Amino acid sequence: MKSQAMFFKARAGEKLADARLQVNLRQARDKFVDGRAAAVGRYVTDLGGDFEALRDAGAAIRDRVISDLDVWLDSFETKAVETGAQVYYARDGADIRDMVVAIARRHGVAKVVKSKSMLSEEAALNAALEAAGVQPVETDLGEYIQQIDDNEPPSHILAPAFHKSRDQVADLFARTHGRPRKTDIPDMTREAREVLREHFLSADMGISGGNFIVAETGSVALVTNEGNGRMVTTLPRVHVVITGIEKVVPTLEDLTTLLRLLPRSGTGQDISNYVSLLTGVRREGESDGPDHLYFILVDNGRAGLVGSEFQPMLRCIRCGACMNHCPVYQSVGGHAYGWVYPGPMGAVLTSLYTGIENALDLPHASTLCNQCGVVCPVRIPLPDLLRGLREQQVERHLRPWSERLAMRTWAWVARQPRLYALVSRVANRYLRWLADGDERIRVMGVAPEWTLTRDMPAPQGPTFRELYARRMRKNKEEN
Repeated sequence: MKSQAMFFKARAGEKLADARLQVNLRQARDKFVDGRAAAVGRYVTDLGGDFEALRDAGAAIRDRVISDLDVWLDSFETKAVETGAQVYYARDGADIRDMVVAIARRHGVAKVVKSKSMLSEEAALNAALEAAGVQPVETDLGEYIQQIDDNEPPSHILAPAFHKSRDQVADLFARTHGRPRKTDIPDMTREAREVLREHFLSADMGISGGNFIVAETGSVALVTNEGNGRMVTTLPRVHVVITGIEKVVPTLEDLTTLLRLLPRSGTGQDISNYVSLLTGVRREGESDGPDHLYFILVDNGRAGLVGSEFQPMLRCIRCGACMNHCPVYQSVGGHAYGWVYPGPMGAVLTSLYTGIENALDLPHASTLCNQCGVVCPVRIPLPDLLRGLREQQVERHLRPWSERLAMRTWAWVARQPRLYALVSRVANRYLRWLADGDERIRVMGVAPEWTLTRDMPAPQGPTFRELYARRMRKNKEEN
């Protein structure tokens, strides 16, 4: 998927002006936010669990893996090969495309069914398969909706069609399937199942992502809410798993800890509808499973984060909680971010994987309110990472000179107490004059962009220093 992250500001403006999108986002976002809160509450009250301790345990597992990533990957490869799988390592998206196309040609594949894989989005895999004469069919319902809608990219890592309304999907199904228009959700999902069933039964190869891979057993764990994941991985004679090198976990016990965090944080479920643990190829006497299993373990910028200030980002388990709770994502949706991963985690990952010079606005697409850090199940300090990216932009002179000059001037003033007090008093009075007795400033001339799409609260009285000085004088007079 080609990055459009450089156009975040323009795309965000378009999304804010899209009235139908705004309605769709408002209707969808509370489901995830309220769902997480309820699931965490049940874990504490019904099970007597300590969710904060569970988050600590999850973060510790992820840190243990990352600190010895090469060791755990070697252990996983050894076990996976013992079960009959083949393990490949991909440096980037081009490697992924070449490897998958080569596997398809080796086995005479004409059709591929796919479970959700964000890494295949990173690699623009569908286009490569089509160019090689192989038909790719997305089978996750959200991904399928996006594919038949002119291959529109997903807008959310868990709910790819998060931004669409029921009526939009109904129109799309009627136009694509050539059947009477339906608006009842069970009827619509049944129609999708009927269309996709033919593809499941006729596909030669299945491609999936991997929520986790387990070093202890050489297994891949898939966490889904639809049965398509199992159809993709057990019916075709060839199964290809594409996942990041950071997704390895040491043991099955570690996996169970992370599985307590993932669905509660992402979809607000105690456990997802389907948790599949797939190990090796089909053995003699087994009725399903692939004859050939391939793991493609992808770097694409991940190894470079090890040992850096951004290493905590490798803890990410792709639950989507940060974007679900982010006020910026809630306002503009996923497509504004311009690449595979939206929201706070996407602002960091896109900058790191594609280059901060190619995503100048994304580190600034945050209020730094820390909602993302508060809900992250593995305690990734996302606001700190976003600030770190902003600092790198300044150090590399990637920000406009006027912005850098303003920040340097402000930093110098802030180190001069008397001057700071004077500037504060002048600014306070200027802002109150702009408000002209109102509680909010409609247009601020010295920084017009701040008030193009919002009003700025106006000061309602003296500065803190002035109030403090008055209090001290009053106390002195009374004593």
